[in-house]
Amino acid sequence: MKRHSLVFLLFISLFLTACNNDEPDEEVVAETPPKEDVKEEAVKPELPGHLKEIKLDVSEENLMVLKPGTMMDDLTYEKDIEDIGFTTPELEPELKNKLPEELDQLAQGTDDLETIKKGLISLLASPHYQEVIEKANAYEPYFEEPFLPDPEKSEGAEETKAEEKAIILLDASSSMLQQSEGRVKMDIAKDAVKSFAKTIGQSAEVSLVVYGHQGSDSDSDKETSCSGIEEVYPMGKYSKENFNGAVDSFESKGWTPLAGAIEKAAEMSAGHEGSVTIYIVSDGAETCDGDPVQASKDLVANSSNHSVNIIGFDVDSKAEDQLKAVAEAGNGEYFKADNPEELKNTIQYEWLPSTLDLAFAFTMAPDGWDMVEEYKVAEKYPLELWTIGRKEAHRIINAAAIMSENDWITDEQYSELRDWGFERSEGMKELHYTMSKTNREKADAKSKEIKQRVDDWVAKMKELKKERGDTW
Repeated sequence: MKRHSLVFLLFISLFLTACNNDEPDEEVVAETPPKEDVKEEAVKPELPGHLKEIKLDVSEENLMVLKPGTMMDDLTYEKDIEDIGFTTPELEPELKNKLPEELDQLAQGTDDLETIKKGLISLLASPHYQEVIEKANAYEPYFEEPFLPDPEKSEGAEETKAEEKAIILLDASSSMLQQSEGRVKMDIAKDAVKSFAKTIGQSAEVSLVVYGHQGSDSDSDKETSCSGIEEVYPMGKYSKENFNGAVDSFESKGWTPLAGAIEKAAEMSAGHEGSVTIYIVSDGAETCDGDPVQASKDLVANSSNHSVNIIGFDVDSKAEDQLKAVAEAGNGEYFKADNPEELKNTIQYEWLPSTLDLAFAFTMAPDGWDMVEEYKVAEKYPLELWTIGRKEAHRIINAAAIMSENDWITDEQYSELRDWGFERSEGMKELHYTMSKTNREKADAKSKEIKQRVDDWVAKMKELKKERGDTW
């Protein structure tokens, strides 16, 4: 009986020991968490230094600082901007042969899509973004400037450079005391000369020389009158008040020393390297025994950039023949004015436009064809930007295809890279539109400014003509 009891107790002890070994130790449980609670965090690969600076967004700022692709050293500007129309750009054979090795290294280095994108740009980016963008931003519209002479601007204007000089010789001989259509010829000539000086004073220094205003037309005063040639307005900047005062300071009196007046002008302009134009307003021929034709020849012989122009006011045929010869000898022109209206129109011909001229003045502003041509210039460099951007995008797409064909990227990655390439091309197009619009607006503003100046000038000239009673 004792023996059976001992066996039974031993069995119970072994059973309890086995049960205790199946339960985990509390301290061990605390130190070893369940496997499902341990999570590994994905670590994004660090970008290589040369890729960190690359920005994927298409913008003027990003493209200006984008470094050229390392495989684009041989791509010239002319080749890069070459228009390919609507065809899809293909990789150059040499580039196509070299590219797989670089793409293989790129794929081995990372499977991160953003890194791959930047890697493709670092290989294939155009080297000409900065140049083409700077050219696009430097655009300034150019239109031919209209010629809008304005006699009212002379007074108070800055001094001319004295590169051009104009000498007005005004005949004040006794014949100018005669009347023409109810007015004294001298008064008519003075008014015309005052108007004329306003314009030529815009671009040249002006002088007024008067002759025949001393002595009288008697034989006894011939010597005094023929030697009385006077510069009443010294050569210099035009001043309306001073010039008109000089014109009003003398009266018609004596003889006509035309040759002497031309010789005086020659002395005044001697040694001047710029152009000198002589304007003579006269109603008659030489009466002081001089030779005005020879004097005119001598003047231009010594200075080829000088000329003599004559307006013959109410002259007879004999006097007209001489005055024509004087103008011809002086490499100038002769204008005939038989009455006050013709004198005014002739002498103002140098600056005051006709009514017909004003009617067609709008043609001096840029027209539709001018704008079409200027828009082409405005859009030239933005269009080149789009061209090189589109080619770059297709290089990227072709490179992604090579990576896909070699199983260096997944089909999903290839699809995303291809879509990104097309998006990049579209971004280049939008940037081209933005820059073209900016430059077209510059052209529009310049055209509008010129048109406004022409309109203002026409209005002012019409008012001046109205004040003078001009009809044409």
